[in-house]
Amino acid sequence: MPLNEFEIIEKYFTNSWTNNSSVVIAPGDDCAVLATPQGKELCFSTDTLNEGVHFLDQSPPDVVASRTLACNLSDIAAMGGDPYGCLLAITLTEVKEPWIRDFSKKLFLLLENYDCPLVGGNISKGAALSLTMTVIGSVPRGKAITRSGARVGDGIYVTGELGDSIKGLELVKSGETDNYLAARYCYPVPRIEEGKALRGIASSMIDISDGLLSDLGHLCTASGLGAEIRLDSLPISTDLRETCGEDSAISFALGQSDDYELCFTIPKECEKKINFLRNSDLVSVTKIGEMIEEQKLLGLSGDGEYIELQSTGYMHF
Repeated sequence: MPLNEFEIIEKYFTNSWTNNSSVVIAPGDDCAVLATPQGKELCFSTDTLNEGVHFLDQSPPDVVASRTLACNLSDIAAMGGDPYGCLLAITLTEVKEPWIRDFSKKLFLLLENYDCPLVGGNISKGAALSLTMTVIGSVPRGKAITRSGARVGDGIYVTGELGDSIKGLELVKSGETDNYLAARYCYPVPRIEEGKALRGIASSMIDISDGLLSDLGHLCTASGLGAEIRLDSLPISTDLRETCGEDSAISFALGQSDDYELCFTIPKECEKKINFLRNSDLVSVTKIGEMIEEQKLLGLSGDGEYIELQSTGYMHF
């Protein structure tokens, strides 16, 4: 006989690994209770991931767990926050214990790595596999990094490399799963430590979940400015260049890729401070342009030609 929802929670989602002192009352009551962190503010975000939309049909459970957590924690990273806790609601079409076992195993490995206790949630039956996670983060009071703080002349930077994930998705769809680009899609890494390191330095920040142009466009709108991007400065992996060529690689880097990197701005007087990131164990950072007064997205090619770019990215509707 299949397990019911309470038995599934008890067997696979009891948060037994954590001794996190922030959890006053653990899951099992009507609500979990978390201690309010002294001198800090809480930030909240939630995302729903649906099979066939945010991950492919019949995706392995470790891929589903990785993408579910990464897309949520990336929002915390974009505010310069520390993970503090999360809740997870799962809609299952049926009870497949091996899938649930492997999903929860991967999820708890990742949660332990980020010191982010699972403090509650729900399991129900529905027409398609769906996961909704709510994450809680903490930031020192007054130190949250928003989208709206950029100023004219601020340098535009990104972490890591861009465009890998969307090409990786293409490869996974074709059955090629054992390569770097596919791994970038299947197992994204939220840039938590990089976001924390940018507190007091970055004037604005956003995570790249719908593509660079789309998310930079959101940052520009919030700041009431535009952006000029040097196209030959985009950080593109060797794997992406060799797989699809220079022009296509640039298109992938600008387009709908959900790389979960960070895009942020730095005032000119603070740009020297970014060197500590370059000399640390954190992921690389690259300056790709500057904020401008005219509310447009402009691309500057290697030969000095300006191109007006369209702020297009992934859209649900």
